[in-house]
Amino acid sequence: MILDANCLDIVGERNDGMLELIIVSSGAFDDSPEQQTLLMDKIENYIGYALSNEIKTDFPDYSQDRIVIVLKLEQKPSSLLLALCEKITEWVESYELKFELKY
Repeated sequence: MILDANCLDIVGERNDGMLELIIVSSGAFDDSPEQQTLLMDKIENYIGYALSNEIKTDFPDYSQDRIVIVLKLEQKPSSLLLALCEKITEWVESYELKFELKY
């Protein structure tokens, strides 16, 4: 469940040199239109941060091609969410960023 679209949940540097912007779904993610909208809004905010001057100040050594937005789920996603994540991947990659789904 996505609770707040307007905050960054976790930001961390990976051992492979990537910077992760992690979206954490607390509890089960349901397929409701409200949850889908919250997820899309949160992705949009993460993209905004990844492209901002703020991230360049916070993490000056990272370029866009080394930033990955990660959606972390507690359980296997539904087929609807998997299909939505395919669209999210294309959307995020259009900004030269990466997207990963982990569960």
